[in-house]
Amino acid sequence: MELREVTSFFHVAHLRSVSKAARKLELGQPTVTTHLRKLESEFGITLFDRIKRPIQLTSEGASFLGLITPIVESVDTLKIQMDYPERRGSFVVGAYADLVMHHLPKPIQSFTSEYPDVHLRLVARPFLPLIQMVKSGELDLALCSPPPPDESSLEFTELFQYNIVLMTPPGHPLLKLQPIQLSDTASWPLILAGPESQTRRRVEQALKEQGVSYDIVLEMDNTELIKRYVEIGMGVAIGSDFTLHPEDHYKLGVVRLDHIFSSSVIGICTLKGKFMGRAVRNFVDTVIGDLKGIHPEIEGWDDQARGSGELAAATPPGQ
Repeated sequence: MELREVTSFFHVAHLRSVSKAARKLELGQPTVTTHLRKLESEFGITLFDRIKRPIQLTSEGASFLGLITPIVESVDTLKIQMDYPERRGSFVVGAYADLVMHHLPKPIQSFTSEYPDVHLRLVARPFLPLIQMVKSGELDLALCSPPPPDESSLEFTELFQYNIVLMTPPGHPLLKLQPIQLSDTASWPLILAGPESQTRRRVEQALKEQGVSYDIVLEMDNTELIKRYVEIGMGVAIGSDFTLHPEDHYKLGVVRLDHIFSSSVIGICTLKGKFMGRAVRNFVDTVIGDLKGIHPEIEGWDDQARGSGELAAATPPGQ
């Protein structure tokens, strides 16, 4: 005898219908019928008078129902109690500010609508603080770039790839160069993310390897502000394409720098071996469903930007 067989019998007995019980249990009607036959075969009894409609319990079936009812009701109570962490848990999620601003509202809205009693706290931080907070247990998970290879205590699940791009004002002279070299961009004032940013670290490492001098005129971890200061001509920025959005299309010139920087990924970083409650696992499933595989479409942005008018300065400042 198996619990699923007893559960099928319990619901058929109360609904007096195999088809209704099958729908309630989200099983096929033949499956429920098989469960009933197995019980009858195992105990050598007849549970239902199938000639009458709706079907009726036999005396043996009524006795059997009385015996198994406490079991089924106890299992239902157990399921409700075990469901508590799923419906009322709490956890903390960390992510890049750009993900928090543009990519997480939809999955968080979906999750909080489905689980209104779960308390979710969201923290926006750059790469290095996120990694440290996952390691210390302050965060249940972080949405960020992959942790360093020597961080063996962390696990990472990829969500989507991104590329590094150059962002300029529309019509900027750099947009005429094919291909743009890193030394070309360094001839202009640079606007970069803060020093704890993974992209910032990659850019500065490449500049140092090429022996290129550069001037940072603005650094901040808010990409919306970075884009604003690029738009007004304070400098050019090197950043990640997942921070770009349709409203930027007419404000910026954008060129991918795939020939300089390989693509990277954003994913879910967790502490290896850390217990993930049902609420956290449900949130992860929601995020994966909404974000896995996303990628911005920026083809043609630089072409349009070239045609929208040249800046007054035809050469880099100071030259």
